[in-house]
Amino acid sequence: MANKQFAQAPTLQKATLRMGSYDVPCSVLMSNGSTAHVRVMTAGGHFGEVAFVQGGEVRQVRITLRKQGPLGLDLWLDLETAHTAQAA
Repeated sequence: MANKQFAQAPTLQKATLRMGSYDVPCSVLMSNGSTAHVRVMTAGGHFGEVAFVQGGEVRQVRITLRKQGPLGLDLWLDLETAHTAQAA
């Protein structure tokens, strides 16, 4: 018998945080034109400049808030001017 209360968790969009020469995968919890809230599941450190890569678009970011939770590290990002990563 199927459980009628079971609701499958929504699939989150994937993105990458580029920290120097390292690419760190993350899940996008919320995003609009100027901010993003992402969750990082892998351990690591901050290596200078950080870029947010999603859908071929690379944007420089400033981390405005970070919070470690049981499901990973949540980061609130301030997205700066967009640069297209694809060649014209």
